Amino acid sequence: MSRLGLLTQNDDDEKWSVVDNPKTRALKKMPLSNCGKIPYYKTNNVLWRWTLCDGNDGCQIVPGVDLSSDKAPPVLRDQQPPPPAPREPRNKKEVGDGLLAVLEATVRFKKWLDTPDPPRRPMADQAEKPDAVPLFDIQEIPGAMRKNFMSKSATLMEKWFTGELNYSPTDSDEKAEINQDGKPYPPSMYDTTTIKLDWVLNFKRAKDQYDALINTAVRSPRAIQQLALTLSRYKRSCAELDTWKFSGERLANLHKHFQFQHVGVESTLAQKISQFIASNMTNRGTPNDLTGALGSFNFYAAIAYAEFNNDATVAKVKGIYVYVRDNYTFTDKPGEASQYLGHWSRNGVVIVPYNAGASILDKPWLPYVDYPVAVGDVRVSGNIYYPVKNSSFRQWAMKHQRGGDFVVYSDCRFVPIYPPMTVYL
Repeated sequence: MSRLGLLTQNDDDEKWSVVDNPKTRALKKMPLSNCGKIPYYKTNNVLWRWTLCDGNDGCQIVPGVDLSSDKAPPVLRDQQPPPPAPREPRNKKEVGDGLLAVLEATVRFKKWLDTPDPPRRPMADQAEKPDAVPLFDIQEIPGAMRKNFMSKSATLMEKWFTGELNYSPTDSDEKAEINQDGKPYPPSMYDTTTIKLDWVLNFKRAKDQYDALINTAVRSPRAIQQLALTLSRYKRSCAELDTWKFSGERLANLHKHFQFQHVGVESTLAQKISQFIASNMTNRGTPNDLTGALGSFNFYAAIAYAEFNNDATVAKVKGIYVYVRDNYTFTDKPGEASQYLGHWSRNGVVIVPYNAGASILDKPWLPYVDYPVAVGDVRVSGNIYYPVKNSSFRQWAMKHQRGGDFVVYSDCRFVPIYPPMTVYL
């Protein structure tokens, strides 16, 4: 549960720390040896690079406050908000009723004029009360993403928050799209409109893998072997197979029955942070909208058109469909530390190396690093950054019985194959 601290200040030191008090949690000075500043990395959205902030520009650990999960979940995305309560119909008032209402209002006004002013409070009672540490709720992360030009990431995360509770207990369940109740994912857990292929291909690391798929991977021996296995189920003499019509013009069905090759585009947000820390802080670039939205994902190739010969022993593949598919989930691997997704506030994300290093080494987080950190005055909204992990979202889901893992599909693109690929069945 979130805890809201109260602030007090010691004029001879700018260090703050939330400490226990019999009545409240107050911020007061701690010895410098206990609360020295530590380095962190912030994003530079002009150069798209991490910038080191160290020494006096570092951040300070703020114990005693937590990322909030208390905010009520949003309305389910497939459910309309409840209609407003019906208002009691107004009847036409008679003239006498109107005059009576005016008279009553006049009497109330005269009574207010005759009432003496309340006595002033003593000056001691008017002393300014300590400020509260600004609250930051996990549901505010999408807003922070939009501030950092990650609009697709924000849209998908909001879709997760507005979904019914849906998750796969195991990797095999996730692959089979089976949820915690042992049932197939409901239709609302498939997104086919948010991510467009043109948008994905604006990112170089994605475009490179897309080119590798259509120029090389689809003609690999393994891909040809899979093509033969797939086409043998649908072979008919002197016939042409139109897979889109056969799949009922549904991409999920096309993927299930006719996908034969894929290439991966690596680097989830957690992987990107881990790679960054593991490379001794080499400046590899900040997470962008593709990282936040899809992270590690695959381009898939599926058969579009195939033509069989007279005795259906040979097929020629004349075109393929290419698309993106990804599972939007916050699942950790069993027995491993929950993936660190950075420290977040209303202003965006920073990386505290100690936390990321602990995640890379797959060691339990040290007690003093699993804390929020302050960048500047802790009383200013957005200056406290809270550690966020996959488990933060899972805990929110269990608390509110909401939060739906879902499957993301982009639109699909037809790619003609010339010369056609010959497949022996």
